[in-house]
Amino acid sequence: MAWGVTTGRAQRPPEAPPSAITVVDAASGLPPALAQRLEGARRFLREGAHATGTRQKYAEDFAQFSGWCQRHGLSPLPAEPGLVALYVHALVDPDPSNPPRVRRSPHGPRGPEPGRGPMHPSSITRVVAAIRYAHTLEGLGSPTAHPLVREALRAARRTVGVAPRRRVQAAVAEVVGRMLLGLDDSARHRRDRALLTLGFAGAFRRAALVSLNLADVVRVPEGLEVTLRRDKTDQAGAGRTLTIAPGARGPTCPVLAVLAWVEALAALGFTEGPLFRFIDRHGNVRPAHRRAASDRLSPQSVAHVVQRRARAAGLDPAQFAGHSLRAGFVTSATRAGKAIPKIMEQTGHRSADTVMAYVREADRWRDPASGGIGL
Repeated sequence: MAWGVTTGRAQRPPEAPPSAITVVDAASGLPPALAQRLEGARRFLREGAHATGTRQKYAEDFAQFSGWCQRHGLSPLPAEPGLVALYVHALVDPDPSNPPRVRRSPHGPRGPEPGRGPMHPSSITRVVAAIRYAHTLEGLGSPTAHPLVREALRAARRTVGVAPRRRVQAAVAEVVGRMLLGLDDSARHRRDRALLTLGFAGAFRRAALVSLNLADVVRVPEGLEVTLRRDKTDQAGAGRTLTIAPGARGPTCPVLAVLAWVEALAALGFTEGPLFRFIDRHGNVRPAHRRAASDRLSPQSVAHVVQRRARAAGLDPAQFAGHSLRAGFVTSATRAGKAIPKIMEQTGHRSADTVMAYVREADRWRDPASGGIGL
């Protein structure tokens, strides 16, 4: 199968297929009232089809691909299928002298330099999707549908393997209880207690947890009803209501923790808006900085809270992340004998296979096959 990579800067095809964004323009004789809507329509199509986080990752991935192409004197847009396949190979087997992904700023995030090791196949699939998305926005035919690119993705999965490289430790109920030790009635600790217990009891993804507003939490006789208006698997915004039952003990009760935090916010004059808000180093509830558009916590802040409380509890913070609360809920619910459909109702999982991965982990040492067999 030919790779089909042309050296030098490729030229734009003379008859590129038009996209839905550019198929109509002001020069086509539209009435003035409709012509005025064009820019809004373009923005609507760009931003409405994907979540904000997805668009940000796509932009980052395509910027890395563009930089790699330009360092080799090739055109990233339009890209030939062979070039995309070569990039997939570079992500699997990066050249240390010219890695496919580089840190754009020497003052960027701490951590391993990107591009120094094989990228996970799931991330490579996202990169290919970003290349496809960039071509779609420009009205160009996508090179990623070519059999050569599909073969390259298949080779990446077989070469690197699809198992996750790092499985965070599940923050089961006992671990969450340890994380809560030492919390007092200060605003920061009230918020952290509410975040940890609600995040665990609701099995929230971190982005969904920080998306909650005060109006989404309603006290009912049985506990709390929390409306999740949008989630990773619900980009259309159908929404669903989660039930949060009271805990058996006051210090770990999610209902009491959330109500105490809501009460603290009300005392500070916050009766609407984000449920989980930024608190500065002086203990003040306010925007993160002067240019902040909102005082809402970021998804990454959930991981910071979990890791900070893990460290305070004498646990290794590197083993925990924002996902630890969600994984801990599934594990704890399984150990408590909750039915799979009820667990999925809380987590929002659409596939039982995904939940079963957690169930198998929780059941690993429940009557193991290697025990009691005569040894």
